[in-house]
Amino acid sequence: MKKSNISKQLKCDATYHINECMAFREQIIKEKNPLIMANVNGFQIGLCDNDKFIELLDSEIKQAKLCLEGKPNKFMEFMYCT
Repeated sequence: MKKSNISKQLKCDATYHINECMAFREQIIKEKNPLIMANVNGFQIGLCDNDKFIELLDSEIKQAKLCLEGKPNKFMEFMYCT
């Protein structure tokens, strides 16, 4: 896959996703005991493993950066499926 194959919209989406993940990651790190709530099939679930959630955010950031570099990545696969 070449860099030229990445659409302008996909680049914009990847950049936005990276910024959102980084901001959320920093917020979790700064707060002592943040409560993270997820809405799953209409149910709100509290997530208490903040370290695991930070790990997931780091993975999201990594995949979106690979997208910007034009390398195979899960972010692009997900965006093309939605």
